[in-house]
Amino acid sequence: MAWAGAPTVTSTFDTDLEGWEAVGFNIDDSLGAILSGTVLSQQVNVGDMVHDAGGGAFDGNPGGFARFTDVVTDPASFASAPGDFLGDLSGYTGGTFSFDHRLFTEGTNDDGIGPYAIIFISGDPNDLAAYGAVLPGPAAADTGWVTVSVNLTDGGPGGLIPVSQIDLGAFDPDYAGDTAESLSGGLLSTSASFNDVMSNVTQVLVSFELVDNNGTQVSEAGGIDNVTLQVPEPTSVVLLGLAGALLIRRRRG
Repeated sequence: MAWAGAPTVTSTFDTDLEGWEAVGFNIDDSLGAILSGTVLSQQVNVGDMVHDAGGGAFDGNPGGFARFTDVVTDPASFASAPGDFLGDLSGYTGGTFSFDHRLFTEGTNDDGIGPYAIIFISGDPNDLAAYGAVLPGPAAADTGWVTVSVNLTDGGPGGLIPVSQIDLGAFDPDYAGDTAESLSGGLLSTSASFNDVMSNVTQVLVSFELVDNNGTQVSEAGGIDNVTLQVPEPTSVVLLGLAGALLIRRRRG
């Protein structure tokens, strides 16, 4: 259960990137990588992630936001959260993690828009001590800002599942239908529980790169804004509000 004392954490990108950076993951399905548990390899500072003050060709939401332009063929790129979103997040269980996203352009050689991926990692990402979610991406580019939200629950509707069960097509379209667990013949399957991961989050990733461009270097561009980690409103507060409203209505009646 979430506790009422967990503060809401937000990145609005009004003046700068607020510690967010671009990282990327390559998928290596070689036997050596599978046996050593390094199917996913991470690179930092991948692609062109900059602060955009808004109001220009890439409009804000309103104000500033983090804008990403795909400038490399590989790997798939993610926005990595700063320290405010890391650590013991067990107090946010039952809450939500959300962000606003806009795909400004699909770039060249577009072969389809993929889903969003949100991943909470505890420890080394290669040991797959992580939970995540894959959510439907936008139908087309430049249809405005959309809010993407995931429930911080162990499974269930809109919740998180072990990354070992997530379709790798969320990272690389060439591996659609595969999971890290199936690709490694079951060698890579997390034993960490949801509570283990959420009590020691060392990295939070949000997918930036949604477009399959046939392996070419392209100019796909998108942005994120208003990233928010929060607990739900306590049920007791909601019930008190309803009770108060009923009392006022009775007195007026």
